[in-house]
Amino acid sequence: MSKRRPPSQEAFEKLLAWLDPDCDKAAAKYEQIHSRIANILAARGCWMAEDLADETFNVVASQIDRLVATYEGQPALYFYGVSRRIHQEWLKTLRPPPTSPFRTDSADKELLADCLDKCLKRLATPEEAQMVVRYHEGEGQRRIDSRRKMAEELGITLNALRIKVCHILARLRPCVQECLRLLEE
Repeated sequence: MSKRRPPSQEAFEKLLAWLDPDCDKAAAKYEQIHSRIANILAARGCWMAEDLADETFNVVASQIDRLVATYEGQPALYFYGVSRRIHQEWLKTLRPPPTSPFRTDSADKELLADCLDKCLKRLATPEEAQMVVRYHEGEGQRRIDSRRKMAEELGITLNALRIKVCHILARLRPCVQECLRLLEE
């Protein structure tokens, strides 16, 4: 997926003014919408949630003159619609979709575990590695309770924990896939 150009300063200022005439309120709305989009995308399994949220704002900023003149309704709703289309566009670029380093139907679970261990040691801090492993431990309600407890211990929301793990997995996934590819050769 190609990144669109960031908006010009003028377009960005128009976008903020479209969100709210008051600069402080506009900035708060910007952050709220951006955060909401990133959270929605992360909940859908998108490991590039922040980038796609940025991309959403770039697209909307590129259309700001038309929007100011013709759009009626809550700006946030327009952003959400654009983010949905960008997410769909991003999903189309995943050929084949990346496999999770934690779930596999193959008999090569031991190879997968070895690759995951190597990549965790190489790309993650010990705390991040422990977080990822702990995040995926257990089944059903036990797993849910464990995640809640972990978020509580870290002093963050459950959604923030999901996003942290998602970002770590985004770094690990290519490493694990490359490791598995090399082992299969």
